Amino acid sequence: MKKLLLSAGLVLSLGISAHSQQPAGPETMRTHADTVQALHNLFRKHRTGGVVWTGIGAAVAGRVAIASASGDSGGNGGGTAVGIGVLGGVPAAIGVGKLLRFSGSREAAAIAAYDAGKPLPRYVRQRLATKYFSR
Repeated sequence: MKKLLLSAGLVLSLGISAHSQQPAGPETMRTHADTVQALHNLFRKHRTGGVVWTGIGAAVAGRVAIASASGDSGGNGGGTAVGIGVLGGVPAAIGVGKLLRFSGSREAAAIAAYDAGKPLPRYVRQRLATKYFSR
């Protein structure tokens, strides 16, 4: 039975990866302006995500604090602090991190470096996907 499953997995994996990739044609060539626009889209999207994460974290932390102040926590002050820190603090920290990493000044610096012919920062290169380029 084990040999049958391994053989079937091998055949399926070979069949899936047997397709060829399209060569880069004129429709996939990107200009300098396309890349700059994609950078604007990338930074804007991640700043929006930072605002959302920060807002969710603040809302949850506020809700936990209000619930504990009204007596819904059962008198467990340590649980309230952990609830605020974990349920509200972690999403808020993620959001603040996104806001700092994808700030307007970092966007301007990345675009200025790209205009000067320097490579984009690693965190930007890793996230710059096809979905950020205009269609």
